[in-house]
Amino acid sequence: MNQANEPHPLIPEELGETLRRLEARLARIEAYLQLTLLGEAEIKEYRERLEAPISPSKESEEERETALERRIGEFWLARVGIVALLVGTAFFIAYPIAILPPLVHSSIGYFAVAGLFFFSRVWRVAYPYLSRILFGGGLILLYYATLRLHFFTEHPVIANKAVALAGLIAVVGVHFYFAARRKSGLLTGIAVFLGYVTALMGDAAHFTLPMVAVTAAVTIYFLMKYHFQTAVLLSVVLAYLAHLLWLLGNPVLGHPLQAVAEHQNNLVYLFIYAAIFARFETPQYFIWLGWQSLLVISTAIWFRSKIVVLANTLIYLGIFLAYLILAPSTGGVNASYAIVALLSARLLNWKTERLALKTELMRNAYLASAFVIIPYGLYHAVPKNYVSLSWLGAAVFYFIMSLILKNKKYRWMAILTIFLAVIYVFVVDMARLEAGYRILSFLALGVVLLVISLLYARSRKQASTR
Repeated sequence: MNQANEPHPLIPEELGETLRRLEARLARIEAYLQLTLLGEAEIKEYRERLEAPISPSKESEEERETALERRIGEFWLARVGIVALLVGTAFFIAYPIAILPPLVHSSIGYFAVAGLFFFSRVWRVAYPYLSRILFGGGLILLYYATLRLHFFTEHPVIANKAVALAGLIAVVGVHFYFAARRKSGLLTGIAVFLGYVTALMGDAAHFTLPMVAVTAAVTIYFLMKYHFQTAVLLSVVLAYLAHLLWLLGNPVLGHPLQAVAEHQNNLVYLFIYAAIFARFETPQYFIWLGWQSLLVISTAIWFRSKIVVLANTLIYLGIFLAYLILAPSTGGVNASYAIVALLSARLLNWKTERLALKTELMRNAYLASAFVIIPYGLYHAVPKNYVSLSWLGAAVFYFIMSLILKNKKYRWMAILTIFLAVIYVFVVDMARLEAGYRILSFLALGVVLLVISLLYARSRKQASTR
């Protein structure tokens, strides 16, 4: 067959279509590169088309709705469901059923725990989040079921309280074990809470206070090993709260709210707590330790408890010294301790009539700590060239407080702070500061001393003319 008579693979219509596509593609490239082969109107139209935002497709909106639905269904419903399951089981365990012996009734809680652990293990791979929720809920229910063997029931399965407490301690130990094994901050927080609950269940100084100290120590171990900051913060609050509840007669177990009659060496444990929590790597925790002192002393004054007031004063001083010795200086902590010290001193002076004891020594202790922490904090907070000036400002503040409160103690604090500033100016500023700052320090010191001297002279003259 003659090849000349064979049809060309591209007929004219197809060739024209191909050329038009190539021309359109070149036009788009030229428009993107801002070449002038296209007209200005065409280029502008194409650029607007390129820069126009792409509207979300119907499919993407559906995907977002589906993702939200799955998140609610998988995570939030799991949380709510396990809470409902735990509450329902707890109510069932607590509900009296006459036809069931106490042992069988209590065993239902352990069967529920076994069921939660079983499904947690079965769904560990397929549903990991739900598995963790079930496991944590099982641990909580295990503690509650063990608690009900002796406490809060008219027919205890375990009559011996010591045996019941041993069981609770074992369950708390299991909590801490799995918290460490899974490196879970949430499980650690739950274990810490249950540890302090167990301490209160003991309802005796020889058990409650050591259990508080042990729980605090274990929490610090978890801080050093796993850096669970939130669990430690929870432990700080709960440790002193548990001690305060014990001092107030442990109303958690239904006792009347009243201060304990004897101290039972609880001051020793307060210093132990302070020593344990002084191991914090973050000095901001000392803020919580300081402010809980103000809370405790307010409560003690309200209940007219001599022991709590004295114990709290010693707690505050112990924590304060631990901070000065062991922790780096922080502006927020310094200010916090100064405020707490001044407020505590004022509170003791304001409500002295509620206490049948002399609070003068304790007020002096708080004021002395303020006298130390304020210059200490200013030394670390202000530039070195202005340390002596800041101390003079603190002295002026003390004088103003003495005028407002009609209290000579603040005048003594002002005088001592001025002497401290004088020593600093003559020993440190003279040797270290540049000439300008040295002059400013001496001038300011001189002016302040003269003004104070003038005020004292005027006060003496007014007193003599009366």
